[in-house]
Amino acid sequence: MPPLFKTLPAWLGAAGRPTLPARLGAAALSGLLLSLCFPNASFLFLLPFALVPLMAAVDGARVRDSALVGSVFALVFWILTIPWIAYTVHRYGGVPWWLAAIALAVSALIMVPPFALMTALVAALSPRSVLSILLIWPAAWITQEGFRTFVYIFGGFPWALVAYPLAERPEWIQTASLGGVWLTSGLVVLLNALIFSALRGRVLRARAALGSAALLLMGSVLLYGVTRMREFKKEVAARSWISVGVLQPNVSQDERWTAEARRAIFDDLVARTRATARQLKGSNRLILWPESASPYQWSWSEEYRTSVVDLCRELDVAILLSTAWSDLPSSDDAPIYNAALLVTSSGPVLPPYFKLRLVPFGEYVPLETILRKIKPISRAVPGGFTAGTSSNPIPFGAHRLGGAICYEVVYPWIVRAEVRKGADLLFTLTNDSWYGTAGARRQHWQAAVFRAVETGTPLVRAAITGISGVISPIGESSRKIGPDKEGSFVAEFTVSARRAPAVVVGDALLYVCLLGLL
Repeated sequence: MPPLFKTLPAWLGAAGRPTLPARLGAAALSGLLLSLCFPNASFLFLLPFALVPLMAAVDGARVRDSALVGSVFALVFWILTIPWIAYTVHRYGGVPWWLAAIALAVSALIMVPPFALMTALVAALSPRSVLSILLIWPAAWITQEGFRTFVYIFGGFPWALVAYPLAERPEWIQTASLGGVWLTSGLVVLLNALIFSALRGRVLRARAALGSAALLLMGSVLLYGVTRMREFKKEVAARSWISVGVLQPNVSQDERWTAEARRAIFDDLVARTRATARQLKGSNRLILWPESASPYQWSWSEEYRTSVVDLCRELDVAILLSTAWSDLPSSDDAPIYNAALLVTSSGPVLPPYFKLRLVPFGEYVPLETILRKIKPISRAVPGGFTAGTSSNPIPFGAHRLGGAICYEVVYPWIVRAEVRKGADLLFTLTNDSWYGTAGARRQHWQAAVFRAVETGTPLVRAAITGISGVISPIGESSRKIGPDKEGSFVAEFTVSARRAPAVVVGDALLYVCLLGLL
């Protein structure tokens, strides 16, 4: 037997006790492997094994050492997964690259505690039997993702959940329709735990059984996914048609700040709208303008308001647009919202949808009394936006449009709440031009795919520089426009009142895992 395989059981805790440097090295390797599963690399074949070194590093370790192991894993993972933060801070924050790199490192450090707490908790529970490993690791991971979603810093940061890389292969994510992204994440971690336990075992027969169980798990998930997708495509229940046009002007953040540029951008937007409207069919005709597509704001420009309503009347369409909104635009002290507004030939449909979760340091500055000298990166409004407090789907004929503006689509509960309130078509208006080419746009798209599958509701995404597209309730995308391309498309599809079970289940699995660990 080669020496590597002779020493492998010791590394995995079956014999001996790995040193702390060895554990930290395994944690760093695991962070690297998991980061490679996400865009831009998207090496999906690594996902069933990416967490195995982390599990080996925690196995048999003291609680304090395990917290350090989780910290190293998180630091490596986040630095390699969100390098676009350095680009954004450098390009739009006006700071040199060295300071942008520090900003990236600080962002990664901020994300360390949830993972350090998770690995410390696993070490404290000290799972030694196979069954305890298979129960505790998925439960701890789901709890960590829930903590990041609901509790952790600045309103939560549920970015890069471990299930998201599978959005590239819809047949593997249909379990999200049963228990949301938590279920799919838990199954990914369970698969890693099975493989870890197989490598950790001392008896060949036990290893073979665990390896077979891993294959059985993968086969079951795939079978369910393929079956659900086939059933969806065969479904012939009566549905109502809707015709949607999406524009992607591909206008960068740097092009919109002079009067001449704003006029040219708006004229181009109107021309694209006219061309797209000619392709729409039926009576439910809707066109989506991406976030920041228009350089003018509804509440402050009467000319803009009149021109959009006149355009809707001329083309017999409704336009869903993004705008800064104020109920008292003449008051400097009135709150300003990042809003999605539906405009028809009869005027705006009120109230607008107000964005509930704002981007820290992008749309507002957290801890403003302490950080008052820092200004938000967004130049849409002085001083930043105010978050909305509640929302309802926007009525559009017989339909209800459920909203998520930009970054909000990473929050499962926001989209799920819209569907519970009757939304039968989901939309995302987003401006991803901030992020450059370092993976953020595809990472953001993956979250939108999961929102469609979780709710069983089609989602239309309009992004000013990409990625724009239509996502079906089974996660398949069509009419897709890639990053940094200009274009438009028209999609004709059906919507129904049928919803995925996960809409009812909600976050039940998260609470079960939390209570189980307690």
